Amino acid sequence: SVRIPQLSDPDDEYYWCVNDLELDKFSTKHTWEFLRPRGPVQDWTATVWFKGSVPRHAFHFWVTQLDRLPTRTRLASWGLPIDQSCCLCGNALENRDHLFLRCEVSQHLWSMITRRLGYRTFTFHTWTAFIAWLGSNRPSHSTTLRGIVAQATIYILWYERNNRLHNSISSSPAALFKLLDRLIKDTILARRNMKSFNGLLRRWLAFS
Repeated sequence: SVRIPQLSDPDDEYYWCVNDLELDKFSTKHTWEFLRPRGPVQDWTATVWFKGSVPRHAFHFWVTQLDRLPTRTRLASWGLPIDQSCCLCGNALENRDHLFLRCEVSQHLWSMITRRLGYRTFTFHTWTAFIAWLGSNRPSHSTTLRGIVAQATIYILWYERNNRLHNSISSSPAALFKLLDRLIKDTILARRNMKSFNGLLRRWLAFS
């Protein structure tokens, strides 16, 4: 039989228990880590999530790093009967590496960007090489500046791809660079009080 509670009984006590750990109050962190255990930290983590990154650019870059963007080849792999040619150039299959690194539009844009960053040319034509370039540590080049520029570039190229596909509106690489230039300046100015952004605007304009 079940004992009927009485008004004279002491107050009930309760504990949150997550993975055999008793807590005085509910913990979202412990609950989340129990439901979805942490995996090993990836080598590319610092190129995606770093202090001062633009949240929407970082999230988009993360999805791109995981190769989860709905490129035409990926959509076709799901069984959709679509044209798989690149929306930017139309000369090759549209996958991640081609769209962002090998397409003539992307290459033209990257050439302008790397010159602005002080590099003679860009040497990354695969995503693996691109991530290695982002993670390289050179005293003469700012890792933070390289990171915010790279993430903004990937974001802008995807925006341009969608604009051409859905709105039939296209912009030249020069116009895209102008948009990127304004975006980088605004990003740096908005974070000018952060230590890692000291002098970044001067670096960005040094080779203009």
